[in-house]
Amino acid sequence: MKFSANDLFKERASAYYAEIRKYTRYMFNDHLAFVLVFALGAVLYYYSGWIRTIDESFPAPFIMAAVLGAVLAWSPVYTYIKPPDTVYLLPLESELKAYFQKAVWTSFAAQSYVLIALLAFAMPMYAKAAGTGYENFFVFLGAVLAAKIWNLFCRFRALNTLTGQTRTMDIAVRFLLNVSFLSAVFLTEYVWAGAAVLFGLLWLFYIRRLGNRPLKWELLAEFEGKRMAAFYRLANMFTDVPHLRGTVKRRAWLDGLLPGPEKGTYTYLLFRTFVRMNEYIGLFVRLTVIAALIITLSGLLPIQLISALLFLYLTGFQLLPIWAKHGYLIWPKLYPEGEEGKQRALQLLLMRVLLIQSVVFGIAALSGGWLEAAIVLSVSITFTLFFVWIYTPGRLKKMNRF
Repeated sequence: MKFSANDLFKERASAYYAEIRKYTRYMFNDHLAFVLVFALGAVLYYYSGWIRTIDESFPAPFIMAAVLGAVLAWSPVYTYIKPPDTVYLLPLESELKAYFQKAVWTSFAAQSYVLIALLAFAMPMYAKAAGTGYENFFVFLGAVLAAKIWNLFCRFRALNTLTGQTRTMDIAVRFLLNVSFLSAVFLTEYVWAGAAVLFGLLWLFYIRRLGNRPLKWELLAEFEGKRMAAFYRLANMFTDVPHLRGTVKRRAWLDGLLPGPEKGTYTYLLFRTFVRMNEYIGLFVRLTVIAALIITLSGLLPIQLISALLFLYLTGFQLLPIWAKHGYLIWPKLYPEGEEGKQRALQLLLMRVLLIQSVVFGIAALSGGWLEAAIVLSVSITFTLFFVWIYTPGRLKKMNRF
């Protein structure tokens, strides 16, 4: 049977998106969709109010160019290369040109939605600062998408260069050219935009010459592995992912704060799992710090309440999979606690974690005043009680059905 690069790419892409769909149906459930819609509505409401406060001196074109330039410079290429390919596909490298061209264009199609959303989000700010309407939206969109294609081709060629320093330099150069090009486009200085395009073509030619060598199969497989691992870590916040193996750290200095074995087998196990596994303790720290910063900097009670409730929900919901973390171990089952004891242990863990968050959020809300802090704290504690004693049992019953 004759080898077909197109058939191989279709097979790899189909398998990849089947894997993505398998986990996203658990991630984007009704509860998360409600939270996201609620959060998006709140963001858009306050964003529209903030736009009314800016004037023509606001540097909207440069802010848009910097943000979009950074997103464009990121531009990973989805090659779907696996570790065995470094052996079995190596003799067929000369026949894989069509495969990697499809990889670049598929990456373009998959990542363009983010650029369209960002540009659409920024256009009201641009229109208010520039004193214009939205007639330039499609011109801007065409420029951004053209820059995306250029970034993807440069990125793929840079992956075949000899050193990591060259790949880092490629990202830095592309970021600067992206910002220069988009700033000129948003300012409607098309002569300067043309100059940036010329420099971009010269850089593409240069990076193609540097990367005109045999493919770095190990590097491509490594990047694909890291990309999938990042997705699995995200999915693991919502459901158990067998592919993921979390890293563990002892953290003996926290042992004094944890319940001992006399409190129950599952209590002892789950508390130490939370503290010692980086995926759980890291999740808690990240969400707590982000929410505390938002609450502190906003100073507005509605935003403080929305942020506190949203991040409490996200923390609690994403910690629920810890309940099934040790489901395949036989040793905890030797003790007569059963599923009820396991559920009580999880509820105790969630209660302590979310109460700590509630106190942190209440302290952060002091930026708005003592009354605001008291309201945020009391509402957060009330939500914690609801989440632990009403929402969690129902959610666990639903998880047991899968």
